[in-house]
Amino acid sequence: DDTYYRNGKPEKLKGYCTDVWFSEAIKFIKANKNRPFFCYLSTNAAHGPFLVPEKYSGFYKEKGVSSPLAEFYGMITNIDENIRSLRGKLDELGLSDNTILIFMTDNGSGPGRRPEYNAGMRGAKGSQYEGGHRVPCFIYWPDGSIAGGWDVNHITAHIDLLPTLINLCGLSNIPDVKFDGMSLVPLLKADKQNWPERTIITDSQRLDHPLKWRRSAVMTDRWRLINGEKLYDIKADPGQKKNIIDKYPQVVKKLRQDYDKWWDDVKIS
Repeated sequence: DDTYYRNGKPEKLKGYCTDVWFSEAIKFIKANKNRPFFCYLSTNAAHGPFLVPEKYSGFYKEKGVSSPLAEFYGMITNIDENIRSLRGKLDELGLSDNTILIFMTDNGSGPGRRPEYNAGMRGAKGSQYEGGHRVPCFIYWPDGSIAGGWDVNHITAHIDLLPTLINLCGLSNIPDVKFDGMSLVPLLKADKQNWPERTIITDSQRLDHPLKWRRSAVMTDRWRLINGEKLYDIKADPGQKKNIIDKYPQVVKKLRQDYDKWWDDVKIS
């Protein structure tokens, strides 16, 4: 049990934190089941401090997993259980088919520095390498013909979600607002014929006055330019082990130009 803020006021609630978030989300969905609703549920787990009920960590301890890794695994198990409960409630309320359900995470795993966590990807949380920012995103909407399961093999990012949801919900774009992202509807509908080549940039330096090229990745479907000085062919080298910047000067030139354009757009003026 703990105290949380609801609309700016402290409130004592019973139960483990992740259970509380999901319970409150389910209450909100149930109260709004007869009209359009938007529910954004952001958990603090799996993350330190590694506190979780023993029934979730105990299974892993019995398998010989030590703390705090057993608690970390237990947090993930608890999230899985709550996702199941949420989907079950959507089924019960008759909302499953016409609810756009998105599951995603924000960054690579902190313990991802251990190779077994990141599927061979280099780096972990906060890194400009793939292990720092390449994460799952699942979108499910049966009534919108987004179900059945297929992979999107083009590069996408969080900036694509808002234009995608506007498109899926049949809404009008906000006047005079330019989105950095693109609607993913063509990819979600398996219509990939006219999807353009694009460049996406990630920057994770977290400074009051960011430095150009520091902790950055310039990314396309094939290429990753790291800090402006290392180039990887992600199709041939997903683990980013071989720097081939000297072999593709024209690729490097184009990616650096893309970064310069982005930097000029977002830098502090």
